[in-house]
Amino acid sequence: SLGALVCAALYSDFGVDVGFAYNRKEAKDHGEGGVLVGASMSGKRVLVVDDVITAGTAIRESHTLLTKIGATPVGVSIALDRAEKRSLEDPLSAVQAVARDLDIPVVSIVALPQLQEYLRQSPDYDEDVLKLVTEYRSKYGV
Repeated sequence: SLGALVCAALYSDFGVDVGFAYNRKEAKDHGEGGVLVGASMSGKRVLVVDDVITAGTAIRESHTLLTKIGATPVGVSIALDRAEKRSLEDPLSAVQAVARDLDIPVVSIVALPQLQEYLRQSPDYDEDVLKLVTEYRSKYGV
């Protein structure tokens, strides 16, 4: 999981020892049981880590779940901000809406404009890839 990698890097690079948990899609009544698997998050400040935010549904569900068990979500970190509109009628991106609605910062490692610039400069990708990404951003981007 991405969360496990972040925790391992924090420990390896900075000596910071933090636990992680992930949200099981369905609660189990055996083994660890419940919806969260891993370290207890109760009473802790929690950074939610995910690859992307599409509509923000999973992040909102995680926020609700964490709050219910007494954790304090303090932010969201995502690998890629696709800078997508939530809908063609909504001017906000899903990332912007999550930050506003949950009143927590959402930061990305890479945003779609940075990916476009990388594709523009990289000799490893032809112009067709950049064209597809640019068309995608023109149609769905904020």
